[in-house]
Amino acid sequence: MKEKKDIQFQMRISSINVLRFSQYDVGELEASKLGIIEYQSDFGVNMLEQTSEIAIETTVKLKIQELDKYFGELKTIVKFQITPFDTIIGKDNVGYKVPDTLILNLFNIVAGTIRGILYEKLKGTVLQNEVLPLIDVNKLIKSRQTEAN
Repeated sequence: MKEKKDIQFQMRISSINVLRFSQYDVGELEASKLGIIEYQSDFGVNMLEQTSEIAIETTVKLKIQELDKYFGELKTIVKFQITPFDTIIGKDNVGYKVPDTLILNLFNIVAGTIRGILYEKLKGTVLQNEVLPLIDVNKLIKSRQTEAN
């Protein structure tokens, strides 16, 4: 039986940047007639080896399904510093190897961060009382893996 090795590392958020927030004109709306808001999310992961960081870039679009129009879009980048980077993040000819548990935790942190940013950005709009959905990061990662294969 193979012995499991505990790896010690430190992780911290090194920066959170809102790259873009756009709110589109969809005409006069009543909150009670909005119907269902569709949240479209796209995540990208970049390795910044020189600064020992993992950057997760996210774009979220808010679509009013009843009108078939976009209400807004938020693009963010959250950087996490990992120490020691080379011990945790493997590298081979194909690319970087990031432990699934680490990716899952990073995506959960980013998803929560996005919810908070959207909450603040939507204040004063017709969507200010909208209940922002929880993102099932496990499901998101599995669907991305399925698309890649």
